[in-house]
Amino acid sequence: MAIMTKMRDNMPAILIGLVVMFLITIIFDWGMNYLGLTSQRQDPIVGIINDKEIKFSEFNQIVDRARENQKAQSGQDIEDDQLATFRDQVWESYVNQILIEQEVQKLGIKVTDDEIYNIITGENPPEFLKRNFIDSLGNFNRQMYLQAIMDPRNKEALAQAEEFVKQQRLQEKLISYLKATIIVPENEIKKRFYEQNVKADAKFVLLDLNSIKDNEVNYTEEDLKNYYKKNIDQFKVEAQRKLKYVIFRRQPSKTDSQSVFKSLIAIAEEAKRDTDFAGIIKLYTNQNYSERAILHGSLPYESEVQLYKHKAGDVVGPVLTYSGYSIFKIVRDSIGNDEYVHASHILIPASVDTNSALKKVNEILQRIKNGEDFAKLAKDYSQDPISAARGGDLGWFGKGMMVPPFEKAAFGGKVGDVIGPVKTDYGYHLIKIHDKSKRIIIASELNMPVKLSAQTEEELYQAAQDFAYIVKKNGNFEKEAELMKYQVLETTPFNNKAEFIPGIGMYKQLVKFAFDNKVGSISDVFPTSQGYVVVKISDATEEGVKSFDEVKQQIIQNVIKEKKFERLKKKAEELRNKIPQGQGLDYLRTIDTTIVVNQTGLFNYGQFVGGGVGRDFNFNFAAFKLKVGEVSQPVKGNRGYYLIELVSKQDFDKTAFDVQKNSIRNQILQEKQNMIINNWVNELKKKAKIEDLRYKYYR
Repeated sequence: MAIMTKMRDNMPAILIGLVVMFLITIIFDWGMNYLGLTSQRQDPIVGIINDKEIKFSEFNQIVDRARENQKAQSGQDIEDDQLATFRDQVWESYVNQILIEQEVQKLGIKVTDDEIYNIITGENPPEFLKRNFIDSLGNFNRQMYLQAIMDPRNKEALAQAEEFVKQQRLQEKLISYLKATIIVPENEIKKRFYEQNVKADAKFVLLDLNSIKDNEVNYTEEDLKNYYKKNIDQFKVEAQRKLKYVIFRRQPSKTDSQSVFKSLIAIAEEAKRDTDFAGIIKLYTNQNYSERAILHGSLPYESEVQLYKHKAGDVVGPVLTYSGYSIFKIVRDSIGNDEYVHASHILIPASVDTNSALKKVNEILQRIKNGEDFAKLAKDYSQDPISAARGGDLGWFGKGMMVPPFEKAAFGGKVGDVIGPVKTDYGYHLIKIHDKSKRIIIASELNMPVKLSAQTEEELYQAAQDFAYIVKKNGNFEKEAELMKYQVLETTPFNNKAEFIPGIGMYKQLVKFAFDNKVGSISDVFPTSQGYVVVKISDATEEGVKSFDEVKQQIIQNVIKEKKFERLKKKAEELRNKIPQGQGLDYLRTIDTTIVVNQTGLFNYGQFVGGGVGRDFNFNFAAFKLKVGEVSQPVKGNRGYYLIELVSKQDFDKTAFDVQKNSIRNQILQEKQNMIINNWVNELKKKAKIEDLRYKYYR
């Protein structure tokens, strides 16, 4: 049947379109049975998940399938330089899939053949099947649908549909099981209502920590040691490791760059002979012909200068751009509103000796007036190293791109003038004006990015292998790296639960290596998203407690702070005792005019407090416990000690609560449901034994 044939032909797109964008659906969509994956005895093992072995060919097929799905959804294939990162993402999802499959089996969640049959043949079949049998009026032709699914010729397509329905139903049952564990008690609903609806306003006096200087606080060695003993848990450390590493970055080589450049030379020659530049673009790239304004600053210096030397109709390039190499065909010129200047300069810094700098720049100016070449003098004397290397040339710039004195001089001068000395914060400048223009080039661009070639990839990997071999043989990581002119970097400390290694990135297998081996151990070559890395375990800190001497400076600051709090508490108690019964904080102003009484304005329970208090839960909770007009005892807050007077507080409105109760319960329930899937999967991963061996087989 034509309709069922169409459905069968479109099955991959149908399945992709139905993938719900969250973890569980992806997991089931990539199920082993659905993919028809098999393992072979000769396959190496690339991972072990709770004793389940993952074979090389099996994982490759999953990556290929995911790559096809990605291409079908986005219309773009995964670039080779992004494949390693993409493979990592697929691995994470596949690990999750296996863990969930194992847990589903433990929970006894199943989908029977009868369930699948009833879903497919029921009154309201799945949308991805049903939509193929909707007529032009939007009516579902049930008879034609049933005939199609019963037709033996559609057996293969129906089997795929049944498998997908099975995975959907498994997903629904699993989510229902997890949701059933969610409870929203009455007190949680009341707390949320209270937080959202009940507000208070308070006055306060703050006795600020900053009112006491550190040097006004005395402490003894015994104070420090007592603090250390009482707070020993603060100084516990978990096991940590540091790595020294050399990274062979996965980036294009000069050869790769030259290869693209040489290819474009031939294309540029062809473009100069052929007036159909759009055809040239279509022939050599997958880009569409377009025209755009090439604004100043949108290209590297040399490329911009070269392009602006040409006229309409010229083919320019290949030139370096920020996305590779490009050939431009100048279509036409346009005149903009803003003027641009092309200038060079000579800079003599004046930070140390202004008179000497001014004398030097005037000597250079006189030599220019005597006929010496500006560019040569810039190379010899200018202290701006970037522009000096190209004869002082700054390229084109517009207003707002230079410091004001320089800009004023450059835009005020005439073409051909040498202006100066001009004084800026950088020193004294001599400025030569080459050109001024409001011209904007409109051009079409054929761009070829510079990509990492397979040969460069192989050379990088081989260089990493050679380095690892030599270091393991000779044993001196740093010396061999120095001899081979490789930079040695070092991570900051990380623990054995780290997902991310500073400087290297997401790589759990390196974490495992660091904790499975001794200080000084040298790794094999590990592929990372950045390139290939060889590491040495440079430092190991075992689980324990930092010594008193290690944390003494930290303890000093903490003890000083504690003693400040003690003094402020005492002062706050004295002030509180001076307030007569029935009086508020304003009474303190009558006995001491330096005391400042502030007011918060309305604030919610457990939320941010105005008036300069900020997010201080001690203040917040203490205020809500008071009765209107009552003054608190001293309250220790983030900034010091407070005396608080409650000005007003709304009552708990039971009628409003009864009205909002169900919506608040649903709000909390939805929040918990949104969290439960990820939390559940993360718990599975924490308990699981996961061994990732891919680094042995993938680059």
